[in-house]
Amino acid sequence: MKQILIVLNILLITSCGQSHETTNTKKTDATEAMPQNTQLPAEQALKFINSYVNNCNKMKESLGVIEWTNANGLTTINFKKELKTLVENAYKQDPELGLGFDPIFDAQDYPEKGFELVSFDEKTNFIVVKGKDWADFKLTLKMVEENEQWLVEGCGIINIPKDKQNFR
Repeated sequence: MKQILIVLNILLITSCGQSHETTNTKKTDATEAMPQNTQLPAEQALKFINSYVNNCNKMKESLGVIEWTNANGLTTINFKKELKTLVENAYKQDPELGLGFDPIFDAQDYPEKGFELVSFDEKTNFIVVKGKDWADFKLTLKMVEENEQWLVEGCGIINIPKDKQNFR
């Protein structure tokens, strides 16, 4: 019994030490300088776009854009509907090529190392990100709060006005 208590105490001390280290780790991303209330939309936007990059980097194992978007909980229903309509209409017009580019990236290629925050407009909830390894590749996302959760309402050419789309 005494040995079990010693082992449990060692595990407790070890795990508490690890927890303390992670909470004190300094953030190095662009969200650090933002006020607390604006961090969540930016973090959710980066989570969305970097998760999508990770999916695309899987090549043959990646999910299609509609399937991936439907499987994650980071987008609004409206985003999913607009994406599906856009892709389906493109394949009706050109069954072999479809759009010919990725509507989320608004491009054929993308920064394979992911994105980092450039700016967040609190009044409009538009977020601009840029490629970590491709600084000229910028992308606009539109965030909305639904049911106390920040979700992506627009990205690339989906629900983003033309004057907010970032052309390279």
